[in-house]
Amino acid sequence: MSFAQSVRWWEEWQLRFLVLASLAFQYFLFAAALLRKRRIPHWFRALVWLAYQGGDIVAVYALATLFNRHKKDEMAAGGSSGGGGAHLDILWAPVLLLHLGGQDGITAYSIEDNENWRRHLLVAASQITVAIYVFCKSWWFHDGRLLRASILLFVPGVFKCLEKPWALWNATVASIANSSDPQMTLTFEEDDDRTLPTDTDDMDSLDKYVTAARGCVDKEARRETPLFFDDKMNNDEPYHLFVDLARPYYIRLKNLQVMAAAKGTGKAEAHGRARVDVSRAFDRLYTKHMASYGGVLRAVVVIVTLAVVGLFRRRGEKSLPYARADVVVTYVLLCFTAALELISTAVVLGSGLPETDDKLSQYNLLTYLSRNRRRRWLRHAALLVGLKDQLDWLWPTALPVPSRRVTELVHDHVASGWKGVLTVGDYRRFNDSRGQRTLESAGLVATAGGGVGGGTATAVERSLRMPFDESVVVWHLATELCYFDHVDVGGGSVTWHGRAISDYMAYLLFVKPWMLTPRARRKLFHAEEDEEYEETERWKKAKPRAMDEIARKIIRKLRDPPTATSSGGAWSPARRLSVGLVRIAWELSYELLEFGKGKVEEFVNEEGKKKQLAEEEKKKASAAAVEPEKKQLTAEEKKRKEEEEKKEEARKKESLANRARKHGDERMWEVIQGVWVEMLCFSAGRSSGYLHAKSLAKGGEYLTYV
Repeated sequence: MSFAQSVRWWEEWQLRFLVLASLAFQYFLFAAALLRKRRIPHWFRALVWLAYQGGDIVAVYALATLFNRHKKDEMAAGGSSGGGGAHLDILWAPVLLLHLGGQDGITAYSIEDNENWRRHLLVAASQITVAIYVFCKSWWFHDGRLLRASILLFVPGVFKCLEKPWALWNATVASIANSSDPQMTLTFEEDDDRTLPTDTDDMDSLDKYVTAARGCVDKEARRETPLFFDDKMNNDEPYHLFVDLARPYYIRLKNLQVMAAAKGTGKAEAHGRARVDVSRAFDRLYTKHMASYGGVLRAVVVIVTLAVVGLFRRRGEKSLPYARADVVVTYVLLCFTAALELISTAVVLGSGLPETDDKLSQYNLLTYLSRNRRRRWLRHAALLVGLKDQLDWLWPTALPVPSRRVTELVHDHVASGWKGVLTVGDYRRFNDSRGQRTLESAGLVATAGGGVGGGTATAVERSLRMPFDESVVVWHLATELCYFDHVDVGGGSVTWHGRAISDYMAYLLFVKPWMLTPRARRKLFHAEEDEEYEETERWKKAKPRAMDEIARKIIRKLRDPPTATSSGGAWSPARRLSVGLVRIAWELSYELLEFGKGKVEEFVNEEGKKKQLAEEEKKKASAAAVEPEKKQLTAEEKKRKEEEEKKEEARKKESLANRARKHGDERMWEVIQGVWVEMLCFSAGRSSGYLHAKSLAKGGEYLTYV
């Protein structure tokens, strides 16, 4: 085949390939939309973006090709409309409009697409104009029934094409903000639940809210009948939080009523309700599933498309001069488009898209340093191409972990925290707490201000005074130091959840710092990372080590950080900061371990007192029976009995030591877990709702649940 023949073949088949490619894009986008809320690989998310952009490009290019083809035929026929013979491909124009309308589950790929609704509206109007113009100029059938059916196919195609910019406008920040207040007022007026105080309508100050909330907490604590959580208990719409709207006090009071319920299903359903609300917010921001008429429109598309297929078959019985390839492509295009719309209708009218991912991402600094030592070649390759930071962000150190129990811990923290709120000052301290409440209850800080007394501040107190991102690094390192110091003891659920939240906060800091707090510094620990990398050069000839062994070596290095003199020269400010954070983390872990040892001593003393009382009672009860028994024992029997008593005593001491150590570790990890729960809530309360909405486009973050 010569080059000229290849060009002619491509000109003949180009439009067929384009319409089939457009159909393939729509099927891929439909399948990808079912996975958008889940945690999918980055390479697959890149394919989704390419399909989202390429689907419209291919459909528009197909319309342009169709327009140019019929323009050439019209010119070849001397300018007469409809000249050039029968063209079956003109039926593809309304189908391409359906494709340009996009899939219901992927209206917007990112939050920025919603703000560009005007551009999408202009593009949709131009696409509709071109499609209708081509159809009118090139229609060749003389069958009125098929003509009317084809025109009917244009109607839902036009509506669906215009539906996309409307859905984008409906998800803009301005649209959500403008529709929020009237809707909340209406739902509150329609609510007939009068379990709240009667003066909630006049609640216009924080003092009144705290007073009413205090009464609500006390009332729920005395409630005898269970309070079950249902949709009527929540007058709020989940997506309102994503535009940073301040919640009215009566809405907050309704939510607090469920949180503070001593009985009922509030805690058990907290995670599920949060997951449903986040999923609904995703539907409003990125899909068409919130439109009530969506299922009806798709049902009309299915009926009209099938009607066109039936009429086309009847009309096709007559011999008309069109290519067989066009017939096959037309059947494929109409039938598969109808099938896709039918499936979309079932999804819209059914349960909708799957719920959002709810797992905790993990990023551990010690594991990260250990990984670099074990895979030096990958780090070198990333450095050569300038993608080291991207590799670190895209390659977490561990698989995500479940979060349901963490949600229950957050629920308990909020519910129990309100029991100590009596004044506005208590309310503000509760909201600003990032570990102070837990440390105060454990006796590790002296005052409500975090140990703001005289004298030298402890590492615990200093960790609460520093910027939040530095505090996260310090507590993350201290958590790992405490874990590997007692790794042989094992850990229960408290240890597991404490480390899981710690690794998640480290993930937010180093991968998504904008969600942790404003002005969080992603490269806060890079100076220490470079120092550790220099150390790995000495290990090039060493055999690969286990992760725990490498982590222990790093910990031994952290225990004795270098000085500026020993490292040869003055340090940069970033280097001084990282070494200072490491030193504080080591001191903090030492204080936490000493706290655990103190709990061990308390446990041993309490058990000793219990044992002493039990022995005294036993001696009094069995004094008369023991004396005759001793007289009857021989010397050998006495020796054997004494040995057995010694073994039993040693076994009891060992058991007591193990239980005491386990008790001390549990108390220490309860403190660590409590601090991390408070930090998690502190971060969630200060992150921007817009950033949470933006993160939903990439699967979302657990911080949104909190």
